[in-house]
Amino acid sequence: MSTQPGHTAEDAAAGRLREYLIELEQAQAQGPARFREVFERPNSGIGVHELDDQGIITRVNPEELRLLGYRESQVVGRPAWEFAVMQGVSQRSVDKKLAGEKELKPFVRTLQKADGTGVAMLVLDRLIRDAHGKARGIRTAIMLAPTS
Repeated sequence: MSTQPGHTAEDAAAGRLREYLIELEQAQAQGPARFREVFERPNSGIGVHELDDQGIITRVNPEELRLLGYRESQVVGRPAWEFAVMQGVSQRSVDKKLAGEKELKPFVRTLQKADGTGVAMLVLDRLIRDAHGKARGIRTAIMLAPTS
């Protein structure tokens, strides 16, 4: 992937994640069927999962399962930080995001694959809000972190 002068490969990848999260929000406004279609069939290489207000994974798309080597039954119902190499840091980060105490911007986190190896992933979160604007969860898009 080529980038414009002054833009890094990570900036371009973060842009892809941002565009996908916006597409998901637009699909959600169009109804459950459209949302499910976009959630389950992202561009290749983009995984996505959702957390509830306790940091528990409530849904995950097939691409994220493929990227990390898990089955859905191994992921849904578990805290998101259990899949991070630095679990304590990840848990505190999720808690701060849900409390509105941390800016949501792209970052790289090493996640543990099902085979036990770590993989650097570029991560971008968006808060899921209820009708009153209260954070009720987090929607997270991930992809392999660019190497250059």
